[in-house]
Amino acid sequence: MNEPRPTGLYKPCPPGMTADQLVDLHETAADWISRQRADGWTEDDEQALAAWLDASPLHRDIYASMGRTRQLFAQLPQFRADAARAASAAPGKSAAAAVTSRPARTLGFWHALARRPAFMPALAVLACVLLGGGWFAWDNTPRYQLSLVTGTHDTRTVDLPDGSRIAVNVGSQVEVRYYPRRREVVLAQGEAFFNVAASTSRPFTVDAGPSRITVVGTAFNVRAAPHRLVVTVLEGRVEVLPGRDPARGGPLLLRANAGLAVDPATGRHQVLAAAPETVGDWRSGHVRLLRMPLGELVQELARYLGQPVVLASQELASLPVSGFLATATPARFLELLPDLVPVRVQRDGEGWIVGKR
Repeated sequence: MNEPRPTGLYKPCPPGMTADQLVDLHETAADWISRQRADGWTEDDEQALAAWLDASPLHRDIYASMGRTRQLFAQLPQFRADAARAASAAPGKSAAAAVTSRPARTLGFWHALARRPAFMPALAVLACVLLGGGWFAWDNTPRYQLSLVTGTHDTRTVDLPDGSRIAVNVGSQVEVRYYPRRREVVLAQGEAFFNVAASTSRPFTVDAGPSRITVVGTAFNVRAAPHRLVVTVLEGRVEVLPGRDPARGGPLLLRANAGLAVDPATGRHQVLAAAPETVGDWRSGHVRLLRMPLGELVQELARYLGQPVVLASQELASLPVSGFLATATPARFLELLPDLVPVRVQRDGEGWIVGKR
């Protein structure tokens, strides 16, 4: 007698639907289930789920089959324990026989489970998930990717599929990856301003060297210089983890009009004030300098010039500089630098040297 054919994902695709489209529906159902189990589930989310389920009977079938899979996994430990107790209570079995028979009981457990009609749909779903690469592959495969590289005189502003926006300054490298349950950005170098659409179920992180910035929805700026990372917040709140070493402490919470300067090498950090007009001000073509250390300023000037700018002596690195830098004419600001701090500036081949006056 033929065994009953499993239902669920083994049934043929509905007319007019491809296999890829059917897999997409299962992934959407899995996303709804994971979001329900996470913190932050709202009444609006409940209504959105109800609308998705009402859109098609197939949506409800797939959602229900995945729900049965969860129930199956919840029942497995108790089922295994009951089977073990029943086997140990059988007469005429020694302790040695019980030990050697465990593999057989394990196989018998799965065989008995597979023969239960009530579990067939759930097992079909489980088999499909395993064959498709499993939950891990689903959760770690990006659905959206973007690489941004800007030159010396190039800035870019990009709208992302979730409604977020990134503005990228000159001389920057940015990688964007959106996964089913998280949004990740890597700022390898340079500077970017982020306006993040809120989503409690999909946190937004920015990795810059050993530091990580985590947000739900906010507007903030990150400048990743070789020796100093600066995060400033315009709206909302962000968490900044200065370094990945737990011994250096946990994440720090920044609110609007606040900032943090981090030494990437040591994880040492300093809290900064961040006036609203200075957060991401480079987007307007002018950067307001408020006592910026000269060592950091020459790195910024080199980025805008596309030419090296070096200090003749590291004793000058801590000199504070204030003023307005027009990003389109950085050489003009460099020429005026001796009027702001006691230094002299001279050309050196293809670059500039800033020395003591």
